[in-house]
Amino acid sequence: DGETIVSGSWDKTVRLWNRSTGALVKTLEGHTGFVTAVAVSPDGETIVSGSWDETVRLWNRSTGALVKTLEGHTNGVTAVAVSPDGETIVS
Repeated sequence: DGETIVSGSWDKTVRLWNRSTGALVKTLEGHTGFVTAVAVSPDGETIVSGSWDETVRLWNRSTGALVKTLEGHTNGVTAVAVSPDGETIVS
C-alpha cells in the first residue's frame, strides 16, 4: 500500500508501522527466535518472515493472522524474498 513499513526484531516479533506517522500499526507474534528477515508480496497482502527459530512464516498483512509456517531449515533463516509474480518464496 506504500504506507506500511515492515520490520523484524530480536524480540521475536514482526512489526508493521505507518510510514507517514511512524505509529505502530500491528505486532505479529509467533516466532520463537530472532526475526532476521522480512519481505512483502507484490500485492502487499502477505508478509514473509525468517527467523533464528529455523522457520519461514507467512502472515496476512490486513488481519495479522499467521497463514502458514514453513519448516525444514537446519539453521537460522537470514534472508527471504518473494518473486515478482508472488508465486515463489526463497529463503
